[in-house]
Amino acid sequence: MKKVLPLFVSIVVMISCKDDQKQKTTDTENETESVQDNQPEATKTTDTNTTTSKVITSDLNYDQEVENFIICTKAATERNDCRNSITKIISKAYELTEFSDPKLGYVIYDSIRPIAERSKNWLQLGSVTQETIDQALAHTNRGGLALIIDTAETYGHVVMIVPGDSKKSGSWNMKLPNVLSLTNYKPEKSFSNKSFSYAMKKSDDLKIFLRQ
Repeated sequence: MKKVLPLFVSIVVMISCKDDQKQKTTDTENETESVQDNQPEATKTTDTNTTTSKVITSDLNYDQEVENFIICTKAATERNDCRNSITKIISKAYELTEFSDPKLGYVIYDSIRPIAERSKNWLQLGSVTQETIDQALAHTNRGGLALIIDTAETYGHVVMIVPGDSKKSGSWNMKLPNVLSLTNYKPEKSFSNKSFSYAMKKSDDLKIFLRQ
């Protein structure tokens, strides 16, 4: 009887230890599930393969860039000193390399059009209509780059559509977005958040280009 009792106690202890270990494992699994459920949706892992498109976000202060452009033109000593300001802003804001220049850093603004016209990375929407301008603004609001270029002359003005809403323009008789406009011939008229109607007069020579 004395030998049976210790054996019985040993068996009870072993069973108890196994039950305790099983309970700890269950508790750990429950704790892990609880932590995963409390994580933000973006940090949860799934077995589904997803493709995330890159949306360019810019830390550039466009108002400050306009001020820098005006200061640059006042201090300029050479004709091309500040004529690459718009390409510099575009390149930094959207992480582009196609407008880089080994001497000036960035090409001057009249080089934008020929580069965009021969590049497969750019889509030409054509002239400014309500349909094309709405499409361009939607592209911009999704994080894309949209430019409007005056193709009537070699050194045609270039403006960049900025994200936001469009507003009715009486002179254009359509809803227009705001733009960033650096005016080389009159720098003081440059701006970063006014309607496109302040930058250009209505013309079929104004063409919209989207960076894809």
